Amino acid sequence: MLLLFSLALIACRHMLVEMDWYALHDSLFAVPLPALGGALLAAIVGYIILMGYELSASRYANVDLPIKTLLLGGFTSFAIGNAVGLSMLSGGSVRYRLYSRYGVGAIEIARMTVFASLSLGCALPPLAALATLSNLSGASLALKLPVDVLAVVATAVLIGSLLLAVFVYRRRLPEQDIPHNILVRLGRRTLRLPDLKLTLIQLVITALDVAAAAMVLYLLLPHAPPLGAFILIYLLALAAGVLSHVPGGVGVFEAILLAAFANELGAAPLAAALLLYRLIYVILPLLLACLTLLFTEAQRLLPTKQAMRVASGRAAPILALLVFLSGVVLLFSGATPEIDTRLENVGFMIPHRLIDASHFGASLVGVLCLLLAQGLRRRLSAAWMLTSILLLVGAVLSILKGFDWEEASMLLLTACLLLTFRRSFYRPSRLRELPFSPVYLIASICVVGASIWLLLFAYQDVPYSHQLWWQFTLDADAPRGLRSALGSAVLLVVVSLTWLLRTARPVIKLPDAADLDKAAEILKASKQPDGGLVLTGDKAILFHPAGNAFLMYSHRGRSLVALYDPIGPTQQRAELIWQFRDLCDVHHARPVFYQVRAENLPFYMDIGLTAIKLGEEARVDLRRFDIDAKGKEMKDLRYTWNRGGRDGLSLEIYEPGQAPIDELKVISDAWLTGKNVREKGFSLGRFSTEYLKYFRIAIVHFQGKPVAFSNLLE
Repeated sequence: MLLLFSLALIACRHMLVEMDWYALHDSLFAVPLPALGGALLAAIVGYIILMGYELSASRYANVDLPIKTLLLGGFTSFAIGNAVGLSMLSGGSVRYRLYSRYGVGAIEIARMTVFASLSLGCALPPLAALATLSNLSGASLALKLPVDVLAVVATAVLIGSLLLAVFVYRRRLPEQDIPHNILVRLGRRTLRLPDLKLTLIQLVITALDVAAAAMVLYLLLPHAPPLGAFILIYLLALAAGVLSHVPGGVGVFEAILLAAFANELGAAPLAAALLLYRLIYVILPLLLACLTLLFTEAQRLLPTKQAMRVASGRAAPILALLVFLSGVVLLFSGATPEIDTRLENVGFMIPHRLIDASHFGASLVGVLCLLLAQGLRRRLSAAWMLTSILLLVGAVLSILKGFDWEEASMLLLTACLLLTFRRSFYRPSRLRELPFSPVYLIASICVVGASIWLLLFAYQDVPYSHQLWWQFTLDADAPRGLRSALGSAVLLVVVSLTWLLRTARPVIKLPDAADLDKAAEILKASKQPDGGLVLTGDKAILFHPAGNAFLMYSHRGRSLVALYDPIGPTQQRAELIWQFRDLCDVHHARPVFYQVRAENLPFYMDIGLTAIKLGEEARVDLRRFDIDAKGKEMKDLRYTWNRGGRDGLSLEIYEPGQAPIDELKVISDAWLTGKNVREKGFSLGRFSTEYLKYFRIAIVHFQGKPVAFSNLLE
């Protein structure tokens, strides 16, 4: 992803080499208001069409929700997904927050998310192939590939899509009892896919969505090319952006459009149109979606204090995104020239050295906002405090460096939102222990890299010399930008290297006797008997800082796998789950939780995990169980019980440490040999004297001799 982003920036730099910052500035302000209004209207239409994805997804997942809720979920999930990428994670998290309150299960929400996320990805290749075959010369110019190669690739994509459709049709099962779905057999697996009618409807929705999004950019162009040729290149650029996995396709999308139309339309007008397109179709919907979600959560928190705690916690990822965007704004502002009239007015009132220091400081605040957004995402109280201070400092610096009141207003608004949702940030972890995932650091590096690219573009007409670093005059925009870029890059490199040097492969430290005794005491105070598997001693234990809760886990490949939910008081679960996520990030490991309860799914969604259903579990409510109850329900079980008694079987329960372990060992070995299996110690336990000494053991005797046993998890 980082390589593709870098190559895209290099390509854009090459194509914009003859354009300067002031030409771009003039082109931005030369776009007529009717064109802006038309583009804004096209964006509104596009997002209305995008909500059609949500309606189709609800049909596919057989979810019945109010239209108002589906529209809200569709808009917010797509607006956030279009901006940050990783639509399955970001969109899935948003949908879960909105739909779970209506009783929609995690599996249904996951189906909706997969359907909505894959619709564009599945439709784009054949649509792009059709568009390519309709205009091979234009596609060749845009992609810098021979016509013959493009023709072969496009034809192969179309044929492959048709063959896949035929294959799915032939593998469908005759019994179809799920509305709007077909069942397809692939080996031993059965897949649920949308039926033909829903598929065709979604193809039409996708085509209309792409057309509306293309019109946003098309209306912003000063001298529009033929619409058919433009949509072709737009499709190719969109497909390349999706396949690159760069968030929002930033850089990749622009590089292809610049390659296709820069000579015809002019680099400056086209670059201005692309910037306005990103603002209208990506940034504005993103901000509106974040504010909408915050307002929705605020409405929910008004009635009761309990609702306030729940809703406030869900605001954290949205606020983290806003803080990250604030950092982007500060860095990009530091890389571009100040408005001359504003700078002159400020220069009359404050010393020039203070302006330079404010410019440098604002860029450093921008980098810190990028990094602290991770702390906000993890709900750290220290991150909230430091970010609130930095936003206020950044607002002051924005005024001092050139009266950038727009940036200051955004920072102050974000600070006010942080103050409003103070409850979201409850974790007392230290900032120096803040872990960064590789993807997050790459995203931060991309932002700083983009700001340096913007600096080089804005001042490409300024010849470089070593003296630039030491110029501190009022009109020395380029030197200020150079110093700010260097400071930002150094700060990010220091943080990244510190994190990399702290990172090591996970080492599983098995618990000692003291750890097991401590876990046993916590287990006795809890109502979670399945946590008794911690006493096998083959799993590492992560204790809560308070010492009254724990989580057990083991290492498998690149993953750390936790067994069950955290054991202990309910109020400690969220912190322990976050501790485990932090531990995984420190060691570059993937977090996995196995066999968790549905009521705890919101905790796992908060740390960015996706729920997957694996099998089922049968439970018997012992409060209602009565083997002597009248009726057919207990007849067979009662017969088996009575028959066992007549045949000489008896049941005896031994207290911990009282069972005949040597005789039970023989039974265990014989059972494993007869079944030709090995013990599954991680999830089912294993035969061990040290393990079994903690439990009561039920033993079945035949004529006084033990023949079967089970330890009791209580």
